[in-house]
Amino acid sequence: MSRSMKIENPNESLVVPKWLNKSKLESLIAKDEPDCTKIHNFTTVAAVPPGGNFTSVMLRVYVDIEMKDGTQKRKSYVVKTMLDSDKGGKAVNEMRYFQKEQLMYSTYLPQFEKIYREAGHPVQLMPKCLEIGQIDGNIYFIFEDLSTQNYVAVDRTQGVSMEHMRLSLRKLAELHAASVIYKDRYGPYHTDFDSGFARKDKIQLAVKRFEVKAPEYMAAMETWGIDECYLKNFPTTEQYGKLSLESLNVDPQDFNVLTHGDYSPANILFKYDAYGAPSEALILDFQIGKWASPAQDLLMLIILTAKKDSGYMEFDNCVRIYWEYLIDCLRVLKYDKPLPQLRQLQSDIYKKNNTLIAFFAVINHLPASLLPVCKENNMHTFNLEDEVGRSFRTKMYTNPTFVEVVKKLYPICCNRGLFNFEDFE
Repeated sequence: MSRSMKIENPNESLVVPKWLNKSKLESLIAKDEPDCTKIHNFTTVAAVPPGGNFTSVMLRVYVDIEMKDGTQKRKSYVVKTMLDSDKGGKAVNEMRYFQKEQLMYSTYLPQFEKIYREAGHPVQLMPKCLEIGQIDGNIYFIFEDLSTQNYVAVDRTQGVSMEHMRLSLRKLAELHAASVIYKDRYGPYHTDFDSGFARKDKIQLAVKRFEVKAPEYMAAMETWGIDECYLKNFPTTEQYGKLSLESLNVDPQDFNVLTHGDYSPANILFKYDAYGAPSEALILDFQIGKWASPAQDLLMLIILTAKKDSGYMEFDNCVRIYWEYLIDCLRVLKYDKPLPQLRQLQSDIYKKNNTLIAFFAVINHLPASLLPVCKENNMHTFNLEDEVGRSFRTKMYTNPTFVEVVKKLYPICCNRGLFNFEDFE
């Protein structure tokens, strides 16, 4: 990376943790750059704009280092750590999201990649995690900076093309297939992976968050211009509680995988070929995954593509594309059980235990991802119970870009029976 490259901060309001300083990275740089003799400059900025990450603090660190031969060069790393307790960190910690991600990067993901190498088919699923640690109770990760390898994030407000979707579906299939082989070899995953966006011991927290958002969402629905028959397809508090509990049920007769849990374009980085077409992808953010049907990740991804010429308009086609990649991966890894059938996967999309992910995407993720960049777009403001929170949620749910997408998407989900919440009485 050129030392003269301009350093930009996409979120000037982000507060950098005090522990993240030059001395903290000295040991890492000594391992990463053995010929480094001195660190000259240390600059920390936000890694993503507001709204780019809700459950953690993402930072990019630039260091100018001097080498043994007297030359200087700039290195950069991406650091991920916990939110302050009063800014949403308490709820994130209660859900054990960082503890799960620690297991993913330290144990499961490296093993998944090893499984592919042993099969003679090397696959990289994630950015390299260079260090995992804990300071004052805060778990942190230090990653290679993929921007130096020309990986970039898509514009979350624009959705993605079918070219991006195909690559995203292939990457998802690679992740899922390896997770199945791992379980067959080593047994069940940690009990933290029995839960995703809902935990059995935290259902009231989930219900409370729903009750905070519901009034502004329902009021906004009245302005979308959708047929009146769809306005009744919204859960009561009691139905949402049962919906959340149902999401924890796993049918052992289904083909199940370790899901990503939050599989959206925002959590995928793309690299492009000389013609501008997406050629490679890597997956980020492994905090929400659970042992469940792959239908859950498919629902999240399809709903959040939010582009009129792809995604939900290509719903069944996306499921088929994923299934074809999944079968290929399972065969490469010598999966010795009956292969999942497309008809079963399509059927699983409609099962009650997979419904929460679809509704959660529509009420939570989609409006946040389609909102233009603004400093208020964060987990803390989204869940405030005062006028600031109510005003922000109204802004999200009436955002013209969101409305254009959701007024087509919501009826599709209703017509497919996904939002028939009377099923949860």
